Amino acid sequence: MKRLEGKTALVTAAGQGIGRAIAQRFLEEGAQVVATDVNVALLEDFSGRIEHLDVLDKSAISNLISSLELDLLVNCAGVVHSGTVLEATDEQWQFAFDLNVRSMF
Repeated sequence: MKRLEGKTALVTAAGQGIGRAIAQRFLEEGAQVVATDVNVALLEDFSGRIEHLDVLDKSAISNLISSLELDLLVNCAGVVHSGTVLEATDEQWQFAFDLNVRSMF
């Protein structure tokens, strides 16, 4: 028996990087995986369930969550702008804060 057999996992930002690696590993361990990304084209070759999700859209999150019975949640969405915090524009800082902090709420 695989370690996550019978479990359902939701992974945000599963289109690439760490989110993709986690979603793929969960599949290999037997989980039913709901892989989300704001850019679903990145998930075309993913073999689990694929959903478009903007983690900054509270109603979209609520709608998706209400349709699932989750055992595992990985909030992987995040951004780091190029340069130092002193070089960030107000818009870059706000977007980073919203995506890296507010979306987790």
